[in-house]
Amino acid sequence: MKFCKDCGGVLNLFGNNTSLLCSSCIQHKKTLLSKEPEPGQEAETDVADLLGETVITYENGKIILRSKEGWLLWSAAGETQTELKTVLKTAKFIYEIRKKRKKKS
Repeated sequence: MKFCKDCGGVLNLFGNNTSLLCSSCIQHKKTLLSKEPEPGQEAETDVADLLGETVITYENGKIILRSKEGWLLWSAAGETQTELKTVLKTAKFIYEIRKKRKKKS
């Protein structure tokens, strides 16, 4: 006798079921996959939206990243080397904090 890998329900009570999951678990997984974006897809979209409205400038020897609202999201000395993913992660983090604070006030 075989049992479902997820819920433990009986798979082959009558006939030969070669699947590892029962039909309700398969349907549940299909429902979850259709609702949720792929891992990392949502984060990439958020960063892309943030970048589309962000301004980068060079002022007084510093590289400055500002949001469309004028919020300072990231800055560093002009000679500093920083990985882009680090800059984007920091900018997104700061943007989310400022956005939450704005909603509260």
